Amino acid sequence: MELFVTDYLQSQFFWTTLAFLVLLGVMSRFVVPAVTAVLDARAAQIKADLDKAAADRAAAEQVMADYQAQLKQARSEAAEIISTARAEAEAMAKQRLSDIDAELARKAEHARQSIEAARSQALREVQAEVAQLTVKVAEKLLHKSVDAKTARDLTDEAIRRGIN
Repeated sequence: MELFVTDYLQSQFFWTTLAFLVLLGVMSRFVVPAVTAVLDARAAQIKADLDKAAADRAAAEQVMADYQAQLKQARSEAAEIISTARAEAEAMAKQRLSDIDAELARKAEHARQSIEAARSQALREVQAEVAQLTVKVAEKLLHKSVDAKTARDLTDEAIRRGIN
C-alpha cells in the first residue's frame, strides 16, 4: 500500500486550494470590511472619548482656577472684614473708655462739690456754734447781753486770729 496516492493528493490539493481561495475571497469581500469598519468605529469612539476627556480636563482646570480665584477673594474679604471688625472694636473700646473717663470725672466733680458743700456747711455750723459760745463767754465776762451783729463781729475776729 502506498502511503501517498498522487491522484488522490492532486485532487485533494486542487479542492483544498479552491476552497481556501473561495473562503479568502468571501472573507476579503465581506468579513474584512466589516471587521475594518468595527475597528475604525472603535478607533473613532476612542478618539472622541480622548478628546472629550481632554475637554473635560481643560474645563476642570478652568473651574479649579475659578475656585482658587474665588477662594483668594473670599480670604481677602474675610481678612478685610476681620480688620474692619477689629478696628471697630478698638474704636468702640476707646469710646467706652472715654465715656467711662468722662463719667468718672463727672462723678469725681460731683463728689468734690458734695465734699466742698459739706465742708462749707460744717464750717458754717462750726462758726455758728463758735458764735454762740463766744456770745455766752462774752456775756459771762461782761455780764451783759450781746446782739447778733456784735456776736458775728467777735466770731469773725476770733477766726482771723486763729482762735477756734
